[in-house]
Amino acid sequence: MNKLFFDFRNKVLLLYFPLFVFLINFGIKIIFIDSRDIALDEPFTLYYSQQDFSAIINMLFGENNPPFHFFFMHVWIKLFGLSAFSVRLPSLIFSSLTAVYIFKIGKDFFDKRIGLFASLIFTFSTMHIYFSHEARVYPLFVLLSAYSLYRYLCILNNSKSFLNYALLFIANLILIYSHFFGFFVLLIEFICLFFINKKEGDLKSFLIFFILLAICYIPNLFLFFHRLSVSTQNGTWVSAPAITEYYGNLNRFINNKYNSLVLIIITLFLVVLKIKQHQISIFINSLKSNKNYLVIFLWFLLPYTIMFLVSFKTPMFIDRYILYTSIPFYFLIAIFLDLLSKNRIYFIVSSIVFLTSMAITLQLNPDNNRRLKEVITMVNKLKSNNTKTIIAPDYAYMGFAYHYQISCFKDAPNTVIDLNKDRIFPLSTPE
Repeated sequence: MNKLFFDFRNKVLLLYFPLFVFLINFGIKIIFIDSRDIALDEPFTLYYSQQDFSAIINMLFGENNPPFHFFFMHVWIKLFGLSAFSVRLPSLIFSSLTAVYIFKIGKDFFDKRIGLFASLIFTFSTMHIYFSHEARVYPLFVLLSAYSLYRYLCILNNSKSFLNYALLFIANLILIYSHFFGFFVLLIEFICLFFINKKEGDLKSFLIFFILLAICYIPNLFLFFHRLSVSTQNGTWVSAPAITEYYGNLNRFINNKYNSLVLIIITLFLVVLKIKQHQISIFINSLKSNKNYLVIFLWFLLPYTIMFLVSFKTPMFIDRYILYTSIPFYFLIAIFLDLLSKNRIYFIVSSIVFLTSMAITLQLNPDNNRRLKEVITMVNKLKSNNTKTIIAPDYAYMGFAYHYQISCFKDAPNTVIDLNKDRIFPLSTPE
């Protein structure tokens, strides 16, 4: 009777935990979804996404993203319009689904408490809330990275069904068609294959897998090499990182340096307990003996470190580009605390303390520091029939037009002409 009860309870928990994780993410992220101005790179995404596919493709030769997200947003805008709520809703959904797959990774390959803890760290991350409020590709990129990790672990743990390979293939293909840094995920999969799973049959299967991916990416190869050439020869708008940014961005993954301090104190306390109980060797052996731990470690360390080092030559080490590496980082936190804990009580207490610290420092409405609506209000207040309004830099006209007159924004690619008629001129230089 007790066994039946516990089996029923576990089935209920496993059914409702993913739903709970999704709803808590969706609930806290939807509150302020349209409170910030459409600004920064959002107007650019929306401006070109509303145009036809040929205009999008022509634009991509001067843009650092592949076409998938623009095509997706094109269809979404046709269906649901250009309001801030509408265009940001996909990012919110992608971010909420990411939390579900974090839980599933933990439940299926470690322990459900690890999955729940890691998913709640993600949930209480201000950085992920910030990007869930932006109509950009990054929440989709993070979701696809998490899903690829899940399917890769399925295959690595002897679930070598055609379905797992097919789903991993689709996720990876969409990933590299969504962002060029998706190739870092493919690189991790390739490295893990040789370092962790050296079975000849798996190597052959993945060789075919990567060849098929390369074939399917042929339509985008010219664009990829074109953008790679431009970035390496002319540099990017991103600045080279300071040494402190290597650990500074880890602080941002968990909101701030004070949470890092809380985590360090908890970890040191548990390490001291392990040493006193002469169990530190058990902890080390547990890490070394589980290939899933090694996958998580490599999935974080390799892309995070490579992108940091490469950035001294070709800068790319900024929050949005490294956002996907936060997922394995959250798992490392959960796994280390779990293995260091003597029993479940220690883990639960440690988790509650750390999550409380994150919840206290969480910002539900992180500011993007752009006040375009205020700018438009001031322009309308000061502007007369003879006033010339100058927008600089010139590409800022998209965000200006969105808030100034949405019909003008929608009239792409004639928006600048429409603004000129109203004596509004985007300029890039004083001359």
